[in-house]
Amino acid sequence: MSNAPIENPQEQYTDTRRRAAAAQRVSLRAMGPITGAIASAAATVASRALGLGAVGFVLGIVAFFVEKATGLLAHPSENWGAFVYVLLLVYMAAGALGLGAAGMWRGIGRVAMNLVQKHKLCQRIVERVFERAAGLVEGAATPELLRKPLPIQKLRDVLSRAITAYATSDDDESGLGGFSRSIFRRLKLKVCLHIETKLIDIIGEESRDRNAVELTLERLQELAEEKLDERVMDALDGARNQQALVWGGLFVAVLALPPIALALLR
Repeated sequence: MSNAPIENPQEQYTDTRRRAAAAQRVSLRAMGPITGAIASAAATVASRALGLGAVGFVLGIVAFFVEKATGLLAHPSENWGAFVYVLLLVYMAAGALGLGAAGMWRGIGRVAMNLVQKHKLCQRIVERVFERAAGLVEGAATPELLRKPLPIQKLRDVLSRAITAYATSDDDESGLGGFSRSIFRRLKLKVCLHIETKLIDIIGEESRDRNAVELTLERLQELAEEKLDERVMDALDGARNQQALVWGGLFVAVLALPPIALALLR
């Protein structure tokens, strides 16, 4: 009869996963700060906002003269001939602001997706958040604490507080200038909101699939590292397109309202 210790495959698998996750966190730290990528991101957002804003400015001028030439802006009032040019200013402003804002949000969305995909922003934020969450539970982040089962509701509350604390902190902002810092604050808040929503979804799925009433921070962090990137990318893509459509729609609405109003008044 062999005296070799009995090996538990499940424990081996869990230990392997734990070592792999620890190695990934070390590699993230080795990547260093992402301030250079954020500075480049700010330039990307600014160029997209200014570029589409300039296009919107020109489109506003073109739309005004097209509507004026086709009689859509005509009105029998004697004073209307001079006053109609006030609409030109409105159209130019609507084009610059509407399409400029659409460009800004598309730029922010594109940059956020790049930071998540290429620079592992989600993993960085998750690591920071779980460090804070462990501290909120017992006041100190220890390996034993990460493996301590917590009630599902307490886990949600702790994560929500940890995410809020990180999103409103100046973590990862050292070395950033005013505009770059402002852009990163927006990105960080947006990504944190998506991470919070997706983590709560993951907790719900795990508790439903395993009939669990408790989870450990360690287990949830493993699940987050497996599933979070793709879900956050999808959410960012949807938000980016939605914001652009809202501001683009506002520009179109501003161009459409004066002709409709004048047609009703004639």
